[in-house]
This record gives sequence, structure tokens and C-alpha cells, in this order.
Amino acid sequence: MLLVDQNPPLPHDALRVLFAADATSIPVLREMLSVLPICARGQVFVEVESADDVVPLASPGRVTVTWLARDRRSGVPGTSTACAPGQALERAVRAWLGEMYVEPETVATGDHVVWIGGPPSFAYDLRHDLHELFHVGTPADA
Repeated sequence: MLLVDQNPPLPHDALRVLFAADATSIPVLREMLSVLPICARGQVFVEVESADDVVPLASPGRVTVTWLARDRRSGVPGTSTACAPGQALERAVRAWLGEMYVEPETVATGDHVVWIGGPPSFAYDLRHDLHELFHVGTPADA
């Protein structure tokens, strides 16, 4: 299930999650994580400008929170170009989905609740691809 609202109500049966967002979405992430059942499992990616922006974010024991500091990453692997907003998060989410779902189309039929936070332009290509996989229209339509 793909949640398209920026402050979505979390389904009561959200036991497997993939949340990804930027620093502006930390309050929403904190709220979403606080209402997950203790048996929930999954992954949270939070992209921030620098490691100084990392803050404590409590989650159920089987939900891993990974911080992606852009100042410690290159924009294109193997180069010295700066990491643009959304770039580190997009790479991380695509890698995680590729590991969890070998066939991209199975994401839509899987049991994960997927949410991408942040402004509409943040990780735009990832949002667009997820909207297509879940058949919910383009991010501009959502």
C-alpha cells in the first residue's frame, strides 16, 4: 500500500513498513512510528543535509532507522559531485526495494506500507515510479 498524503493516517494493520523522508518530515515520521504496533518491522530512511541534523527517532525494535547525510555522500557514486536533495534517499530506497522485491511489480502486491515524505519535488523520480507501480497516478495528481 502506498500512502500518498504528506501526513497520512496510518492503517491499523501496518505491520511491515518502508518510510522515507527528508528532515522536514521528522515530526510526521515520529508520529507514524509512535503508533506502529510493537511487532511492526521494516525500514525508515531519513535524508538530512549533514550528520549534525540527526536526531533521536524512536521506533519499534524491528524497524530500522537509517540516516542519510548528504555531506558524506557523492551525488554520483565514484565522483566528487555534491549529493542533491533526494538523491541519497532515492538510491537507498531503490536498493532496499530491489533487495526485498526482486520483481519491481511485486511491491504493489506486497504487504509493506510505503510512504515517501518531503516536498513534492523531493525524490520526484522515485515518487513517480512508485505511483506508477501502485497505479495511483502521478505525484502531481496525488
